[in-house]
This record gives sequence, C-alpha cells and structure tokens, in this order.
Amino acid sequence: MRTIKLILLSCLVTLPTIMEACTIFSGKDKHEHIWVGNNEDNPFSFFNYINIFPKTSETLYGYYTLSYATPENGENFMIQGGMNEAGLFYDMNTLDMSGKEYLIKDLYKKKSFPGGDDKILSHILSNFETVDQVVDFFENYWFDNGFKGAQIHLADRKGTFAMISPDGIKVLKNQRYQISTNFSICGNEETYGCWRYPIAKQKIENEVIGFSTFKEICENTAQKDNVTTIYSNIQNLNTGDIWFYFGLDYNTPYKTTMRELLSKGRVSLLMRDLFIENPFTIVYDVFLEEGGRKAFEKLKSLNLEEDLKKQILLAFINSMIGNDFNMDLQPFLEEYLTYNPPVRWMHTINAIYHYNQGDKDRAIAIIKNYKKDVPETSLDVEGILNRFDGKFDKDANVTIELNGYQDAKSVFVKGLPIDDFNFLDKGDGKWIGKFKLGSGIYNYSFVVDGKEVFDNKTPITVTKSIWDGESSTSHQLTIDLSPEIYETKIRVKVPNKDDVVYIAGNQPNLTYWSSSIRLTKVSDYEREITVNLHYPALFKFTRGNWDTEAVVENNIKGVDGSFLPQEIDLNTIQTQYLITDWKDKMD
Repeated sequence: MRTIKLILLSCLVTLPTIMEACTIFSGKDKHEHIWVGNNEDNPFSFFNYINIFPKTSETLYGYYTLSYATPENGENFMIQGGMNEAGLFYDMNTLDMSGKEYLIKDLYKKKSFPGGDDKILSHILSNFETVDQVVDFFENYWFDNGFKGAQIHLADRKGTFAMISPDGIKVLKNQRYQISTNFSICGNEETYGCWRYPIAKQKIENEVIGFSTFKEICENTAQKDNVTTIYSNIQNLNTGDIWFYFGLDYNTPYKTTMRELLSKGRVSLLMRDLFIENPFTIVYDVFLEEGGRKAFEKLKSLNLEEDLKKQILLAFINSMIGNDFNMDLQPFLEEYLTYNPPVRWMHTINAIYHYNQGDKDRAIAIIKNYKKDVPETSLDVEGILNRFDGKFDKDANVTIELNGYQDAKSVFVKGLPIDDFNFLDKGDGKWIGKFKLGSGIYNYSFVVDGKEVFDNKTPITVTKSIWDGESSTSHQLTIDLSPEIYETKIRVKVPNKDDVVYIAGNQPNLTYWSSSIRLTKVSDYEREITVNLHYPALFKFTRGNWDTEAVVENNIKGVDGSFLPQEIDLNTIQTQYLITDWKDKMD
C-alpha cells in the first residue's frame, strides 16, 4: 500500500510529493483457497519493515504489518498493509493520481473511533477475522482526519472481497477475484489509462489462480524509474504461506508462514536484511561501511543487466542525493546522467557539485548544455549561473547562515521551497545563502557533506504534527506571519444537521489549503476546532473539497468573484462563524 497521511495511507500516501501507484489483487483457486498479492510502489526506500504482533491477552489474533521508514509506522495510521492469523488481509491504493479530494459518503452517520485514528488499522487486524466485520466497522466509524484519496482492498479466507473508499463500500461474495489499482472501484471510475490493471485482469481471468500466476502478475506489473516496485508480497490466506520479493528480483523470495512469523515474538524485521544477496542490499551495505564511492565501485563490479543497474543508480540518487543531499553518491549521479535523462534537478545538482569542488567552468558548462538539450526547461538558467558567479537574487528577502564548518565541501539548506538554489556559499567563518521566499512558515535544517546539522547561533524550534502529535526539531522562519503561536478555538454554525465541516488554510496546522482537517460536532448545528496558529491565519470552510466551499455570513468577494478567506489576527474578535450555504447547493 501507500502513504497518504491517510489521505492517509495510500498507494502513495505520508502527504508526500510523489504519488505512488500500487497493484493489489485477490482470487479464489480451485481448492477454494484465497490468494492475495500486492506490489508496493513508491520512490525506492531502503527502510521497509515487517512488523510482527503475536496475540496478547487484549487481542484475538496475531498479525503482521508492513511499514516505511520506521517500525513505529507499523502500528499507527501509516501502516502500509497487513494480514492476521485468521486469514484477514488488507492493503490500500491511492485513488486518483491527480490528488483529487473525494467527499466521504454518509460521513455524518459515522463516529470517531474511541482509540483514535492511530489505532484503527491495528484494531482491525488484531480483532477481526472476516471482511464482513471490517465492513460493519466502517459503516459505523471513520477516520477523523484524512483518508479522502485512498481505498482499502480487503480479502478473507472465506472468499469475501471488498473495497472501502470515500465513495462507499463494495462487497463481492462468491466471486472469483478482485483487482484494484488507482481508480475508485466503489465509484465505478474509469481506469485512467492504468496499464497495470488490464495485465492483472487478463492473467487472473485466463490463468489458474495460485502462486505462479500471482507471481507473474507481480512481475509483469512491477514499476520502474522514479516510482518503482520496492517489494511484492503474496499470501495464501488459508494455509498462511507468505512470499516476499524485494528489489525487482522475482527469482529469490523470502518464504515464510504466518505461524513462523508469529513465533519470532514482537519484533520488526528490516526487509533488506532478509535479502542479503540482492544487489540493492549488497551495494547499500558497502555504502554504509565504506561510503558512496566504494559502493559505486561495487555496483560496477556486479554482473547486472543494464535495466537493473539503472534502477539501482536511480534508487541511490533519489534517496541519498535527492532527499539527503549526500554528494558522496555523486558517482552514481554522473553515471546515470550518461543515459541523458531530461531531469532538471539531477543536472542542476551535478553542476552544483562541481561548483562546490571549485570547478566553476564545468558547472557552467553543465547548465548551458542542459539548456541546449532541453530548451523548454523551467530551470532559471540565468539565476543559477549568477549563483555560480557569486551573485544572489536581487529580490532576495531572506538570508540564511550556518556558522563554522569551514572544511566542508558542500552545504545545503533543507526544507525551503527554493528548488535549484538550495546550496550555500562559503563566507568568512560561515556559509551564506540569500533567497526570495513568499509568505509562510518554513522549517529548515542544514546538510553538511551529507549530514544534517543545526546552526549554533540560530534558535531551534520544536513543532508538533497536526496529524499524530509527534515532535520534530528544526530552525523556523516565518514571513508575514507571527513567530509566536496562539491556541485558537474556531466555532461555526451550519445550516443542516448533517453538515460535515473541514477547515483549510495558509499554514501547516491548516494543511495548506487542503480540506483534510475536520471540525468536531458539538451540537446539531455547531462544529468547532481548537488549533495552534501563527497570525494572521487565513482559512476557508468546506464539506471536503473546493466544490463544496462554504458561504459564510458577511463573506466578501474578491475581484475574481470568489469569496475571500476568513482571517484571524491579534486584533480579531470574531472566531465564530455562520455558514449560510454551500457553493455546490446554491441556486
């Protein structure tokens, strides 16, 4: 599955920037055994976990979950999928790769789960054995936040399949199979040209359902390039047999059973450790022990097909350079660029690398050659060449400094929306960058030769996620908003008892204009939320997407005819609002 911050989790899912696309399928064989398979598609990660939870005195069933990044994500709303010993399976797809926000059907009839969003997915695996039980659960409960762009694919050992999505619930009984990719099954949407769906459908309809066919589906629908199939899993829900595949290798599975997994106790298994002979793992282990250049030498020494070699190069580039600015991996980038990919950021950071090495002429040549090869590029060529000439943006309104680190080869600032200009120049006892930023709240840190650091003269801020309350540490910069935060209670009156209200606004705790945070119902006609805000806070109300924007009493229209947002600042008295109508219901 994926991770859409429950958009929440989804074949993509953690409110991340690249949308993932996953293929999930289930079917019944001639012995009435139920098989399920899944391709986990996402930008490649070396940190994927199988999290094992044996039965306890408080649960009915043992189970395992899959997670990205940390084992902790295998027991909260970031679970990527799982199966229990009763033969219940689920995984998830992102619904619409455009990021469309769906309205949740009959949400006003559903309650919040007493344990909170974090516990819903674990509760299902630890307490339910049938799809019908899960369906009944979601008829009565729903996530408080998110899960507006994903669908859950369910199967049990009795042969019942189901899809649960914002569009509703669809249950299949006495059917041979169910397939889901990235369109709404419940909403009867078109496939959006998904090439994986017809492949899976053709095989499952015309071949014998079982391990061999499901393995072929996994292999034939596996994705490559920036979004790739990280791992695949196949399960027989009746026997408990499980096969995992990793790193596009469909010849060497990790074969286990549910019973064997549960016998290990409460542990989390790092998936790459189960595939020590996989070339992704081999190269990564050398990187950990000896660094990027030795890892590149190891990759070159392996006898690999060209396509697999390219995929490994891309995995290291995206995860180590793209995410972490670790320029020790530059040989991977240099090699990948021999394939002439028209990827702006790769050419730009390659030029920055040579600039930081003191080879300004080569840096300039790289940018000019890229412009020649891709004349329609959105890269600000003049701007980046000016940076190589020591000139910052004349309209810069922010100066970022990192003190010390005079022996460093490169320093980047991480967390600012400055794309190709996120490197700093060495000054007298410090590294400096000057940038033009718009209004907003920016949490940032520095990366020095691949290692994240903080400046010893700049205050450090601890912020809490609106989603899970987890804390993170960073420097914080606010432009046109207060550095202070204010606990603010916002209450609205609605025209209909069944109205569900979301808030979306201009800062992280208002999810940057995404209708993902729902107000609490406090009476038939009142909804409220208490949230920590930087002032001035700008926001609007919706019923779940912008087609359902609220019409608020005394709303003012802008020059384009749309309603201006509500605003709260230190001089604001009003934090209570009356919704008189909804955009989609106006005559």
